Amino acid sequence: MANDIKIERTQSTILRELNLILQREFPDCEYLNSITIHEVRLSNDMGHAKVFYSFMDITSDKNDVQAEIDENLKEIRMILASKVEMRSVPELTFEFDKTLENANKIEEILKEIK
Repeated sequence: MANDIKIERTQSTILRELNLILQREFPDCEYLNSITIHEVRLSNDMGHAKVFYSFMDITSDKNDVQAEIDENLKEIRMILASKVEMRSVPELTFEFDKTLENANKIEEILKEIK
């Protein structure tokens, strides 16, 4: 139970810091400024973190955004290491969050039913 609380606190800390890092530390990047982190899921050993994100620019291609994230992933992790007090910063895996798209599809289906 205590481990679960520690993981939840660490997840929320990483989420907050990643949002700040992406907004402030990458002013020259085309897509990183418009990314919003929605959720961070840490593994039980806190060695790996899945980061779920979305972005504001609808016209952007998801592959271009993911390519820019992958290009800057090492630097993002290094900045995160300087901001978070952890023995070792987890490996980060960024995944596009499809929750908003799914909610929009469900809403469209419900409108059609009416």
